[in-house]
Amino acid sequence: MEHTNNRRMVILKQLILAVVILLVICQAAHADPVDDSGFGMSVPGVRSLTLEQDNLQFEPDILQFLDGWTHQEVLIARVNANVNWVMTVRGSDELWEGPWDKPVTDIYWKYGGSEYASLDTQSAYVASGGPTNQSTYPVHFKVKLDMAWDVPGDYYYEYVIFELSSP
Repeated sequence: MEHTNNRRMVILKQLILAVVILLVICQAAHADPVDDSGFGMSVPGVRSLTLEQDNLQFEPDILQFLDGWTHQEVLIARVNANVNWVMTVRGSDELWEGPWDKPVTDIYWKYGGSEYASLDTQSAYVASGGPTNQSTYPVHFKVKLDMAWDVPGDYYYEYVIFELSSP
């Protein structure tokens, strides 16, 4: 019988040890019910400019030649930014491609209530602002015509460049 009692004692000790271990593990698992996590992010300054048209096409008729100007066409610039910005416009080349060397300065532009200004290869101020989402800026263009110089043929001006930069 003593052998059975010893065996019961060993089993009881093992059972008590197992319960103590379980209590310690459960206590440790429930010691801190909240686990905090942090998040970090670095937000860059963003300026985005898109144009709604890729190409403006002018088709002057005799009345426009007599007036000295094409009808105006509008190009819509769309700005998205989370910082202050300045929009400029300039031409890419001094001359158009075509039957004769038509100068870039024959392209005129304006924004808002301003007067038309001759396009140049140097950047010209169009507009500026602060953080904005999907703001539109209609820029009007027309082309100076000269009956004596604008010989018949197809003319093409490669790029009118709009840029956004910091103030």
